Amino acid sequence: MADTISDAEKIRNKRLAKLGGSSSTPTGSEASSAQASPSVTPLPASPAVDNSSSVPKSATGSPVTTRSPLEHTEQQIQSAPRITIKPLASVPQKRDSDDEERPRPRKTASKETIEAWEDKTLSSIFRVSLRPEYHHDAHGNSLYFASSVKSDLESEEAPIRLSTQILDQVIIEVGSNIQGVETLDYLLACWKRVSKLFRSLRSGDTSDPKYNILREVRRVTMSYCIFAVTMPDMFGNETPAENPMTKHLLCDPESDSGICHDFLSEAVSRFDEDESIKDALVSAMEDLSKQLGKKSMNDDYKEHMLALRNFIRYPVLVNALAQSPRFLPSDVVAHRVELDTFLGPFFRLSPMQGEVAMTYFSSPKTRDKAYIANAQKALRMTLQTHQDELFDIANSFVRSKGSRDKILDWFALAVNENHKRRAMQVDRRAVSTDGFMVNITVALDRLCEPFMDATFSKIDRIDADYLRRNPRITIQDETKINADQNTSDRFYAQKVGGSSNFISEVFFLTVAAHHYGTEAANTRLTQLQREVKNLEKQIEKMETERHNYAHNPRSLSIFENAVKKYKDHAERAQCSVLAIQGVLLDELTQARSMQFMRYVIVWLLRLVSRGATWPNPKIQLPLPAEQPEVFKCLPEYFLEDIVDNFKFITRNMPSILTSTQCEELVMICIVFLRSSTYIKNPYLKSGLVTILFHGVWPIYGRSKGVLGDVLFGNPFANKHLLHALMNFYIEAENTGTHTQFFDKFNIRYEIFQVIKCIWPNTVYRENLAMEAKENQEFFIRFVNLLLNDVTFVLDESFTAFASIHDLSKELANQNNDMDTTVRQEKEEALAAAKSKAKGYMQLTNETVATLKLFTEALADSFTMPEIVQRLADMLDYNLEALVGPKQASLKVENPQEFGWNPKLMLTEIIDVYINLREKPNFHLAVARDGRSYKASNFEKATSILKKHALKSPEEIDQWQRLAAVIQAAKEAEDQEEEDVEDAPDEFLDPLMATFMVDPVILPTSKQVVDRSTIRSHLLSDPTDPFNRVPMTIDQVISATELKERIEKFRAEKRGARMKRAAAAQVEAQGEPMDTS
Repeated sequence: MADTISDAEKIRNKRLAKLGGSSSTPTGSEASSAQASPSVTPLPASPAVDNSSSVPKSATGSPVTTRSPLEHTEQQIQSAPRITIKPLASVPQKRDSDDEERPRPRKTASKETIEAWEDKTLSSIFRVSLRPEYHHDAHGNSLYFASSVKSDLESEEAPIRLSTQILDQVIIEVGSNIQGVETLDYLLACWKRVSKLFRSLRSGDTSDPKYNILREVRRVTMSYCIFAVTMPDMFGNETPAENPMTKHLLCDPESDSGICHDFLSEAVSRFDEDESIKDALVSAMEDLSKQLGKKSMNDDYKEHMLALRNFIRYPVLVNALAQSPRFLPSDVVAHRVELDTFLGPFFRLSPMQGEVAMTYFSSPKTRDKAYIANAQKALRMTLQTHQDELFDIANSFVRSKGSRDKILDWFALAVNENHKRRAMQVDRRAVSTDGFMVNITVALDRLCEPFMDATFSKIDRIDADYLRRNPRITIQDETKINADQNTSDRFYAQKVGGSSNFISEVFFLTVAAHHYGTEAANTRLTQLQREVKNLEKQIEKMETERHNYAHNPRSLSIFENAVKKYKDHAERAQCSVLAIQGVLLDELTQARSMQFMRYVIVWLLRLVSRGATWPNPKIQLPLPAEQPEVFKCLPEYFLEDIVDNFKFITRNMPSILTSTQCEELVMICIVFLRSSTYIKNPYLKSGLVTILFHGVWPIYGRSKGVLGDVLFGNPFANKHLLHALMNFYIEAENTGTHTQFFDKFNIRYEIFQVIKCIWPNTVYRENLAMEAKENQEFFIRFVNLLLNDVTFVLDESFTAFASIHDLSKELANQNNDMDTTVRQEKEEALAAAKSKAKGYMQLTNETVATLKLFTEALADSFTMPEIVQRLADMLDYNLEALVGPKQASLKVENPQEFGWNPKLMLTEIIDVYINLREKPNFHLAVARDGRSYKASNFEKATSILKKHALKSPEEIDQWQRLAAVIQAAKEAEDQEEEDVEDAPDEFLDPLMATFMVDPVILPTSKQVVDRSTIRSHLLSDPTDPFNRVPMTIDQVISATELKERIEKFRAEKRGARMKRAAAAQVEAQGEPMDTS
C-alpha cells in the first residue's frame, strides 16, 4: 500500500473504524489497477439462493466453460447419490401400526462449511466475484470482478473467498468502479437481497453463525448506503445538488431501487449511533417536498404522498421532520407558506388550483349539467382520498409528543399569515390559495372529532381564557363581537396563568381556520360568480358592436383579440366557480364542518348564559343586560363562521342538516336576535335571519323547509321567535351602514317569509296579541315601521309602473322620429324602471300580505291613536291608485314578469279594510283623510269585486256596509271641521292643524302638541320636532288646564250645532217644536 494516505482515505478509515469493521481500504494505486467490469443495471430482488440449483450446461450436455463461485463451492461438497423419482401407483394410504418398523431416512450429503456458505452468500448479495472467469451467477446476473480485493488476499496469502472481514473493501471497490448504475442504487439492491435472506433466518438465535453473518452484512450495507448519500466522495462521486435518496423514496418500496420499511427500521435503530443517518433521511424528504411544490393534481403526485406516509410510520422520523428548519421557517410570508414549509406542498394540492379546474371543466359553456355533475363528483372523490391522507399525516405529527407542538405551530402559521384573505379587496398573489386553506380546515375539523361527542361531555375542557394565555393564533387586529379596540386590549392585557390543553388549542385553531379557509373560499365563490356575470354582460355588449369594425380588417383583428381575452377570462373564472362548488358541496366535508359548528354554537350559548350547562337547562331570554367580558372580546369570526357556514348549507344543501342540528341552529338565531345588543355587527344579525329564511324555503318533501317544523313546534321558538323577528325588524331601520336603506328591505323581506311559515300556528298569534298588550311601545314601533314600508314600496312600485307605461307607449309610437341617442336613453330608462318595479313589487306583495295577517289578528293594536290615521291614509291612497282615474297608468305588458297582479293587490287592500271594519276610530280616521278618501272609490271597488268575482257575497256585503259607515263618519267630520275655523290657535295641533285631544308640553322646546302626534313622530325620529333635541315620550308634560278648555270649547260647539240641527229639522217640518 502507498506510504502516504490522502485526506479522503483518512475520512474513509474513520468511518470504517466507527462501524467496527475492517479499516483496510484500497489505496489509490490499487483502485487504479482494478479491472473494468460489465455494466450492472438495477434488477429485481432475487430470491433466496437455492443450493440445489442445477449448473448451466452447454447444448451438448457438458458443463459450460464459465464457472460461478456457486459451482466452485459445490465441488468441495461430497455429491449425493443420484435418485430417480418414479410416480407410485395410486394406493389408499393407511396409518402405520405402532409395531411396524419404519424405514430409516437416507443419508444426506455432507453439510456445507460456513466459510463456503459465507462466500456463496456474499457473492449472491453483492453480485461480486473474486475469480475473473466468472461473469454471471447461477441465475444469470452479471458479476463484478473485485481485482483489488483479490490482489490484497493473494499478497496476504489468505484464502481467495468473500467474507465479512473484507466486506468493506469489496463494497468500496465495487461502489467506486461499477458502471451503468449509481452507487446508491447498487447498495440499495444489495440491502434488499441481504434483508430477504435475513428475514428467512430471523430466528433470533445468536449462536447461529449464519444469523450473525447476515446481521453484520446488513449493518455494513446500511452504513455504506448512508455513506453513499452523505460522503459520495468515498466512492469517487461528486456531491449532487439533490439528495440521492429522494428519488428512491418515490420508488415502490418493494422494488430494488425503493426504500423499504426494513431499511427505515434499521436506519431509525441507528440514530443514536450516527446523526448523519437522520440528517440524510430528513434532507431527502425535504427535497421531495420541494419537488412536490412544482406539481399540481394534474401531475403524478401520489408517489410523493405514499413516500411521506411510509416515512411517518416511525415516530422518531416524525420528530426528526418536525425539528427540520424547513418544517417551520421563521421568515416565511403568506403566499409562500404552501411552498417554503415542509408540509405546505402536500396541503397545497387541490382541484381548486387553476390548471386543475381547467382540466376538469374545460369549455364549461358547452357542457351539459350531467357532465358538470359527474366532473364535480370525480373531483370530490379525488379530493376526499387526498384529504384522508393529509389527515393521516397531520394526525401522525399530533400523536407524537415530540412533534405535536410543531404541527400546531405550523397550523397557526398558516392561519395567522392569511388574515388578508378576508379583506374587502384580496390580492391573490399575496395570500395562500383556497385549496391549501380548505385542506387545512378539513384536517383540523377531523382532529376535533375525538372530543366532539353527542353529549358534549368534553366541552367544558374548552378553556374560555385560552386567548389570554399566550395563544397560538393572533387576534389583535380582529374585530371583536361587541367590544372596541381599547376594551379588547385591556381585557387581553390581563394574562392568566397555567397552560392550555390540546382540546383548547385545536378548537381555537379550527375556528380561525374556518374563517380564513372554507368561509373565505365561500366568499371567493360569490365574487367569482359576480365576476362571471359581469364578464358575460361585457362580452354580450361587445358583440353588439361588432358591425362597427367589420369593414376594417385591422380594427376587426384588435376587436377579436379583445373579445377573446374577455372570453378566456370568463372561462377561467367559470371553471374556478365549478371547481370551488364541487369542493364546497362535498356532503361529507360539510357534515364534519357542521358537527364542529354545533360545538361552537353550544360553547357560545353556555358562555352567554353564564355557566349554564345548556342544553339542560334551557336558556332564559332575554339574556342578562350585563354581557360577559370574555364573550364581548371574542373575535367576531366565532359568530361569523356559524352564520356563513349555515347560510351556505341551508341555501345549497339543506338536506344534510339533522334534527338536532336544526334545533341548536334555531336556538342561536333566536337568542341573538332576541338579545341583539350582544352583537355589534348588523350583518351578523341579518345573517341569522337569512339562515331562518333559507331554512323555511320549501324543498322536495318538506313544504316548510328544513327548519319549518322546528320553528312551528319547538316551545322555545313558539315563545321567543316572533318577538325576536319583530325586534330585528325595528333594529334594521338603522344599521349604521351606507347601504342601510336598501339593506332593511332585504332583511324585512326575509322576516316576512319566516312569519308566513309560522303564522298558521295559533300559539304565535296568541303570543303576538299578548305582546301587543304587555309591550305596547315595542309593538307600536313595529307597526309604525311596517306602515312606513307598505307606503314606500307601494308608492315606488306604482311610480315604476307609470314610468314603464309611459316609456313603452312612447317607444312603440311608429310616428315618432326619435333620435338614436334619445331612443337609447329612453330604452335604458325603461330597463331601469323594469328592474326597479321587479325588485319593489316582490317586497310589496310580502309587506301587504303581512299587514293583512297582522290586522286580522290584532285589529285593536292597529287602531291605536298613534297608528290608525297613518294606516287609514295609506289604505285610501293605494285604493285610489288601484281604482281611481289614474289606474290606467299601472297597466303594463307582461305584468307577471314583475309579480304584478292588480286584482290580487286590490283584494288584499280591501281585506285590511274589512279586518278593521268594527273599529270606530278607524272609520273616523278614513273619513278624516282629506287627500285620498272618496266615496266613489269605494263604489268603484265594489263594482270591480263583483265583476271579477274577487270576493264572496258575504265579504262584498261587509265592504259595502263599511263604506256606508265611513260615509256617515265623513259627514259628521265635515260638520266638526266648521268648529275648527273659529277655534283659538292654541287649541290646534301645530303639526297636524287638528283639534288636540290630549295636549302635552314638550320638555325642551316647550311647544304644545297632541300626545298622539308626538308619539307618532317619535316612532320614526326620537327627537323634539322643533329643536331636534333627543327626547322620549315619558318626558312630555300633560297640559291638563288646556285640555279642559278644549273639551269645554268643543262641548259648546257641539251643543250649538245640535240646536241648529234641531231648529232646521222643525223648520223643514213646518211645525213648532214641542218644548213641554
